[in-house]
Amino acid sequence: MAETTNSNEIQQNPVHDTPVLTTTDQSTIDSSVTHEPPRKKSKIPLPEKPRLLEERIGSILSCCICLDLSTLAMFQCVNGHLMCASCFNHLLADCKLKDEQTTCPNCRCEISKSNCTRNLAVEKTISELPIECDYCHKIFLRSEIKLHQAENCSDRLTVCNYALLGCPWTGSFHNLSTHLAGCEYPSKTGLELICTIQAYKKACDEEKKCLETVVDLLSLNQIGVSDLILKPLRTDDFVAKLYFETSRFTALQYQWQLRARINDNNPHPHTTVTRSLSYQLVLKSKVSQTIDLKFFILKGPHGDPSNVSIQPIIHHFEFSPNNTETEYLKLPISSHECNRILSSSSISFRLLMVQLDKP
Repeated sequence: MAETTNSNEIQQNPVHDTPVLTTTDQSTIDSSVTHEPPRKKSKIPLPEKPRLLEERIGSILSCCICLDLSTLAMFQCVNGHLMCASCFNHLLADCKLKDEQTTCPNCRCEISKSNCTRNLAVEKTISELPIECDYCHKIFLRSEIKLHQAENCSDRLTVCNYALLGCPWTGSFHNLSTHLAGCEYPSKTGLELICTIQAYKKACDEEKKCLETVVDLLSLNQIGVSDLILKPLRTDDFVAKLYFETSRFTALQYQWQLRARINDNNPHPHTTVTRSLSYQLVLKSKVSQTIDLKFFILKGPHGDPSNVSIQPIIHHFEFSPNNTETEYLKLPISSHECNRILSSSSISFRLLMVQLDKP
């Protein structure tokens, strides 16, 4: 009887190799299957949008410093890296102020005005690339955009025809005719316009007086004309300062020297964006009498900055045995022209000195 009972228990409870799953276990598995993250889709490369030819060329021909397509002259180092004239002059000026050798920002080769050349092919290619007008936003060639924006664009900014009378209106060129139809300045009386006319007349009189003074000075007997070259030098101070001076030169039977400095000797001029050049005239000869002198500087006939525009400003000074140096006088040039001068291999000026006749 015992054997029969055991056999029945074995038949009722058979032993299985796989575990028996309950309802709770099944729901747990179903939930885990449901929340399984989906398989990642295989990446299908999307077709890239084709870049226009002018975009590809533009990135190649741009300046390696400002990364822009410039309408100025383009220079290249010995390895062919391009720099626009503005960045090139600014880079040379910065390194001269820091007393460092100028190097190309890309390949670090030495660059100067003598070993860098203009790339005319790049300049002509840039002039044929398209550019958007700043006013009408239409596309033109770079060689045509300057004339278009100055004369042909109907949306270009302009002033009223009666601006000399004091009309402050500015607007698009196509609105000029509408403004002129209702402008009140043509109908104003002379008494109402007297202040504006006087201010304009004063400016014209000052320019006329300067030119007449130059002509009168050139008619005197004692005239000295000297073409000078400023050479860069440095002080022996702990913080070296850059200054310029000429060799001694003879004019009006006396020995003279011209000195110049950047930003009135402010420290670290290479960190400033705006730069200025001031000069001082020094009498080197020993004198026993007063020398009444008028002098002014013009652009030099030689050297790199010969095309720098310098308006004549006439200065008057009386040299004496105890007063042989003028104060530092600002040269009337822009900051951009100052960088061009500093980047030049030689700084050339023409100094005109006129000794006034004694009464």
